[in-house]
This record gives sequence, C-alpha cells and structure tokens, in this order.
Amino acid sequence: EKIEHECAIRCSPTPRDPPIPPELAAKPKFAVIGGSGVTVAGGQRYSYQTPFGPVLNISFLDDDEKVVFVNRHQCTHLDENGGPTYAPPHEVNFHAIIYALKALNAKSICAIGSTGTLQPLKVPVGSIVMPDDFVFALPTPVTYWGSCKMGLFDPKDGEKGRIHFAPATGDDQEWVDFRAFVQKELAPVLSQHKDKIVMAKGQTGEVWPCIDSLTVDNDVKCAYLQTPGPRFETRSEIKGYRQLGDIVGMTCASEWTLASELKMPYVLICAIDNSANGLSTHSGGPVQEYLDHKGAISTVTGAL
Repeated sequence: EKIEHECAIRCSPTPRDPPIPPELAAKPKFAVIGGSGVTVAGGQRYSYQTPFGPVLNISFLDDDEKVVFVNRHQCTHLDENGGPTYAPPHEVNFHAIIYALKALNAKSICAIGSTGTLQPLKVPVGSIVMPDDFVFALPTPVTYWGSCKMGLFDPKDGEKGRIHFAPATGDDQEWVDFRAFVQKELAPVLSQHKDKIVMAKGQTGEVWPCIDSLTVDNDVKCAYLQTPGPRFETRSEIKGYRQLGDIVGMTCASEWTLASELKMPYVLICAIDNSANGLSTHSGGPVQEYLDHKGAISTVTGAL
C-alpha cells in the first residue's frame, strides 16, 4: 500500500497553481471552506503539498490575505493539466484540506455546506442554520492517528493534535467564542436578504443562524448528520436518520472531526436546499421544491 501511495504521488500531475509563498503561509489567518455552490472569482491561486496529497485552488477573500478560501470539491483532485477537477463527497481528501489549513496558520475555520432537511417543520427548505453538533450515520474512524504524530488527550511538543476528545461541547470556550463571532458577522445577511430566507423554528433576528440561542449545552439545537454519499439516501434510511439529526449532508462532519483533532475551532453554516427523500410535501415534488429555492439560496450563500 505504501509503494502504491508513493507511486500515485509521483505519477500525479504537478499542480498548475504555484506553491503558496512561505511568508504568506506563515501569516495568521481565518479559513473558509465552501461547497459545490460556492466559488470565488478572480484572484491569485496557490497550492500546498501535504503528506496526504496536494491542495490547490487556494485563494484569499480579502486584500490583506487574512481569510483563506478553498472549495472542498475543487481543491484535492487534479485533471491531466494539473488544474482542479470535481471530487464527489466520498472522494474529497479531507485529511489534506484540514492539514493544509493548519499548516497555513489558519486559527479557525468557517465552513459552508448544502444540506437536506430531516425535520421540514423545524428546519424548512430555504433556511440557513448553524448546527451545534453532528453525528455520523455510518461511524468509521476519521483521524490523523497513524499518519501524523498525535497526542492522546492533549498535544505535546512535536505532536499535531490529540485523538481523545469530545467535539462540539459547551466547555470548549474557544469554539463557543468563535461561534458567537461568526453569528455576529453573518447577522446583517438576514436583514439584507430576509425576503429570500425562510426562518427555522426557534430562530430570531438576535440569534440567526443559530436556533433558539447561542448557548451550547446538553440540549442539542440542531444536529448535522453525515452519510457516506455519493448517492442520496433511501426513504427507509431517512426514516431512521430522523431519530438522530435535523439536517443531512455528506462532508462536513469529517471536516469538523479532523479540525477538532488539530484544535482548530470549526463553525458550520448550512443552507437547506432540499427535503430529504420521502419528506417533501411540495405540490411539485422534491425536485421542484429544490428548483424553487435554488436561486434564493445561491444569492444568500454568496452573501454569507
């Protein structure tokens, strides 16, 4: 397996984007991860080589280069010319993305994801939410253990992170504070685009896009459930998943887990663009429901 991995790296095309300059990589910064519906026009693109493979199509959202951006589906797979090509959810190289952001001195991550709702009456299509917890539908180990030098409960000298921890808890003050920061920064989007945003149950202008409150405690307000993908879920699967979560996606719990291992606060913002299989009550069916909200959601996601 090691020989095959090394051969794959040697035989892969060279990223067309130049390596990010060391002085730029060293600057403290925030990171934003976008999904398939989030793109950034123009600007210099960079690449970064990790032990897990290259990350390319790296750009910045500001002139001061303090906010680095990657699109999870367009940054880890290369075409024959070394440019980015689409990676479906099950092939996104999450280890490379999170490792690269840590190496680029990103202190925290705000991610945007497209999701389906498991609870249409609580979290309707067209709403925007900030989950405070997550669950894997098919739990499998997602870790840097075995690939990087990792600590057990707290990283020591030379260790990249730790593996024994409880993610998304209220006693993680750095994460809780970053949630509050992101909420405050995004609040103006609601007033600017209120005609395009559907409010979830428990959302108010004071806490949006959170549900009920900014507080994180044992009462989970909104749980993101991750399935393996790339196919969508069956009706019977959704029936079971509704007991576990409020919204469903295929990528962000993996990012959240790895970022938490490396002690990087990770805040997720989800755009609800469809009802999960078997749950749509739209007169035109789930596809038409998605199309009816697609334009408004794209506008809001761009504003976010």
